[in-house]
Amino acid sequence: MLLRIAPLIFVLIWSGAFVAARGGLPDFTPWALLTIRFVLAALLLLVLALCIREKNPDWRGFRQRWAGVVGAGVLMNGLYLGLFFTAMQEVSAATTALVGSLTPILTALISGPVLGERFSPLQWLGFLLGILGVGLVAGMDYLTLDVGVGLAAAFAGVLAMTFGTIWHAYAARGLPLLATNATQMAASAVLCFVIMGLVETPRIDWTPAAFMALGYLTIGVSLGGMGLYLLMLKHGAAGKVASNFYLTPAVAAILAFLILGETLRPEAIAGFVVAMAGIWLVQRKPAAGGPKPD
Repeated sequence: MLLRIAPLIFVLIWSGAFVAARGGLPDFTPWALLTIRFVLAALLLLVLALCIREKNPDWRGFRQRWAGVVGAGVLMNGLYLGLFFTAMQEVSAATTALVGSLTPILTALISGPVLGERFSPLQWLGFLLGILGVGLVAGMDYLTLDVGVGLAAAFAGVLAMTFGTIWHAYAARGLPLLATNATQMAASAVLCFVIMGLVETPRIDWTPAAFMALGYLTIGVSLGGMGLYLLMLKHGAAGKVASNFYLTPAVAAILAFLILGETLRPEAIAGFVVAMAGIWLVQRKPAAGGPKPD
């Protein structure tokens, strides 16, 4: 049951992160926020892992593959989020969203030769519709992207999430979920702490908005959202799982309209519909007797 509704819950949680970050980010410097977030998430996951004994955990495999687990976690958490925070300081959120929409199709392209995943022509059409849907939500001209540090950071973030997803699907399949996630959060905290010391003067203002944002980003996103993402990767194809990211810009726009009173443009609704159609094509079950992509 959880696996069936996991994509919906994941999209809602991940989309809410944009609203939470917008409310709390003015009170933190980016790498300081990420460091605190990952430290808290790692501690909470460690407590859960000790209290909840997962069924038949492959501890021997975990000890043998811990380096792959750490590498994938650092890419999917620390580098991905840090690079996107950096990008949003230099370019618009629309540009960042559009570049981020390349993650699912890039994941699908690489997962073929690496993981042996196969996709039908209709599924590839779904990936393209997802990008188009994000473009409509972003409300921008595809031909007017400014090349610069921000855009480079966004593309680097896409590569970090893509390779982190594939690496995790390859190295962590069958490993205990809570212990794996806790290890990845702890490693990401170390990375973000080092980068924080190199690139910024940490600033933390403990305002009510900062507490709420940190709480949501830590418990909601790092524990709930990332836990669901790893759960879906454990049971599904990496390309299909990554396609859920197509909906996050549209749902974030709707949440910002409902919670922050921001304007909801008709193009955003159209983009939501197009992205939904794309995800349906990617994730639908093949017809009986037809080809069966992974």
